[in-house]
Amino acid sequence: MQLTLVVPAGARRPGPRPPQEPADRGAVTVEAAFGILALLVVVTALAWCLSLLVAQLAVGEAARAAARVAARGDDLAAVRDEAHRLVGDAVVVVRTDSGHVVVDVSREVTPPGALARWGAVELHADATALVEEVP
Repeated sequence: MQLTLVVPAGARRPGPRPPQEPADRGAVTVEAAFGILALLVVVTALAWCLSLLVAQLAVGEAARAAARVAARGDDLAAVRDEAHRLVGDAVVVVRTDSGHVVVDVSREVTPPGALARWGAVELHADATALVEEVP
């Protein structure tokens, strides 16, 4: 009795793989490089967004601190100094409205590097405080 093994046409035999064609060499390296570059861009954008959040929190705190100083009755220079202590390049506007003092603090932030094409972002916060009466 003779055993015959029939292999269908186009089927591959198990065993070592044939050598790759020269045109395919390095394709995985290029794909990995593009993947790493895309990941780097996404991480940079996320880091910038996180820094915007931190900067917005600082602008809000500067507005609240300046409003407290203004409510005590200090002069405008002291109010601006308090806001600039927390946010150095802030634009501070102080106004009064029927027994209340309103302090607006804003700051413009430009993204780093190639993200600068997105344009600058203006962060803004305002705070209101009741004017304290001096005894």
